[in-house]
Amino acid sequence: NVRTAAINADCILIVIDACSVPEKVDDVMEGGTSDVKEKPPTLLVLNKKDLIKPGEISNRIQWYATFGGADHVLPISAKY
Repeated sequence: NVRTAAINADCILIVIDACSVPEKVDDVMEGGTSDVKEKPPTLLVLNKKDLIKPGEISNRIQWYATFGGADHVLPISAKY
């Protein structure tokens, strides 16, 4: 399950669609990390950045950095 994997992980990598409505990491992980005492570093990858306006991708990065619960946010386009 997600909680067991999070406890045993050295880091957590989450890939989401940058076009989707922003969600907190715990919501994406189905609450699997909410009560983990020493949560591993979390890298949130925003895929499909090519479909988002440049200013909007900056807003998404800021939102996830502030409210999302990810330690690092990386926008990418796997298309290129």
